[in-house]
Amino acid sequence: MPKLKKMLEQNKRYYKKLYAKGASFLQYPADWIIRFHNLYLKKHLPKGKVLDYGCGTANNSIFFIEKGYDVWGVEVSENSFPLIKKNLERNHFDPKQWMKRFSLISPDATKIPFKSGFFDLIVSNQVLYYLSSGAQIRKVCKEISRCLKPGGLVFLTMMGPGNYYIKYHTKQIYPGGIYEIFIGDPKHYLYGNRELIYVVKDEEHLKDLFSEFECLSMGYFDVSMFDQKGGQHWIFIGRKRSR
Repeated sequence: MPKLKKMLEQNKRYYKKLYAKGASFLQYPADWIIRFHNLYLKKHLPKGKVLDYGCGTANNSIFFIEKGYDVWGVEVSENSFPLIKKNLERNHFDPKQWMKRFSLISPDATKIPFKSGFFDLIVSNQVLYYLSSGAQIRKVCKEISRCLKPGGLVFLTMMGPGNYYIKYHTKQIYPGGIYEIFIGDPKHYLYGNRELIYVVKDEEHLKDLFSEFECLSMGYFDVSMFDQKGGQHWIFIGRKRSR
């Protein structure tokens, strides 16, 4: 699907622009990441190697660093790196030590630059739905599985149909759960935003999409406030299957 390939690059350009302006400078961890740590990791994985796949400005990476994990991150936009450095400094971590842990990957990459069995946990928060198809997501999941140790964990989120952008700002729908979102209201704070999003319709769809992993828990988070009338994102927590 050539147009979808082009839109992958469009997603990257959009976030490059946001990072350049500092408009997507997240400084605090997502609360569902904190809950995952408090409810599960503290007991079952209190330390270990973590990959933040699509780390953005490293807000979640830094949370794991603070909790004593050994952390790496990959991201598609080079413009996020000055913000990662700023976040590290703000949290009193030495950028010279930590910046070498963060690297660039292509938005359609199906290879992760780490050896097999390297990580105890791979987190991908609000990232995988920017890929161009369910088949592409499954390819990335196979690679994520390769990089996990036996019994390694994943924490993955996907956008659901109840999300504000899907309900109110869908411009065009492609077959297979691919949505094109466009914010055309000049008064909206994300005016001009145009993104390709892969939407997961229900829990069965989520479980099938991430069938590479044994499912430990599924659910969703949702936020509705001010002009955002729903923020539904699915949560999938899984374990690497034994072969």
